Amino acid sequence: MKMLTKSIISLMMLIFLFAPAVPAFAGDKDEGAIGAKLRVIVGAFKDKSAHHWYHGADPGTGMADMLISALVKSGKFKVYARVQLDEILAEKNLSVSDLADPGVEAANKLDIGDYLVSASITEFGYKEKKVGGSKLGLGKLGFTSYVGRVAVDLQLISIGTSEVIVAEDIAKTETSKSLGIGTGDFSFGSDTKFDDHVVGKATRQTINAIVKLLSKNVKPKAWQGGYLIVADDLFFFEAGSEMGIKPGMQLAVKRVKKEVKNRDGKVIKVLYQDVGVLEVIEVDEGLSTCKAISGSGFQNDDLVKPKK
Repeated sequence: MKMLTKSIISLMMLIFLFAPAVPAFAGDKDEGAIGAKLRVIVGAFKDKSAHHWYHGADPGTGMADMLISALVKSGKFKVYARVQLDEILAEKNLSVSDLADPGVEAANKLDIGDYLVSASITEFGYKEKKVGGSKLGLGKLGFTSYVGRVAVDLQLISIGTSEVIVAEDIAKTETSKSLGIGTGDFSFGSDTKFDDHVVGKATRQTINAIVKLLSKNVKPKAWQGGYLIVADDLFFFEAGSEMGIKPGMQLAVKRVKKEVKNRDGKVIKVLYQDVGVLEVIEVDEGLSTCKAISGSGFQNDDLVKPKK
């Protein structure tokens, strides 16, 4: 029972640490945060390491695939499969390298994703290390340990602005009294064999460290509200499950009352009037259906936003 209690407390602490704290509208700090999973594109890792001992599948492709799987399993990111990404890029006549190019039109890039993970493998291998040794009449005693080490130079790039948000060198080591499996059997593609090898374990640690780094630095994209669509007694707006919206959520409906402009005609503040409150009753991807629980006179293009 004590162990179960400790596990529940640990889980609650993790939820608290990673819970999004981004307001739904800039300046409205009291409003609940409704946000989408951020779209992360993982480019193929460039393999710059020297590993004459290794003859398996390309480590760059293997580590990229491992990261994609780990990001999806974390539940915090929306990650495109490699085939889907290639199709999307082809439609827009772009390449992965274009996503980090500030000269490429931002609008095209923002339709694809929010962040690009660019990485290079700088170390991928192991060393043998003799440990101990003494003469006890039966000869010199000791043993050989194996130290696996994997290092990655990683950049997290904001798609659209091409700003480098995170630049980090990540390196992990794993020490064992044996390789686990022979180097001839070690390759990406087999989880069982892969994780038995000292380099496989170091690789897995590196991937986990990257996921933790991204979870810490990438925050959910706050929902910026939407415009109301009126259809008899039902109301709709074009955002849904992809933005974290769920049935039962209450939303405020507001209408522009007045725009305050400066001497140059620039709008410096917008004043709203309250129209009513809606409750979400059905959620699809890209569309939510609501019913009115207070107010009247709802109109097309009224502003829908999280209720305070």
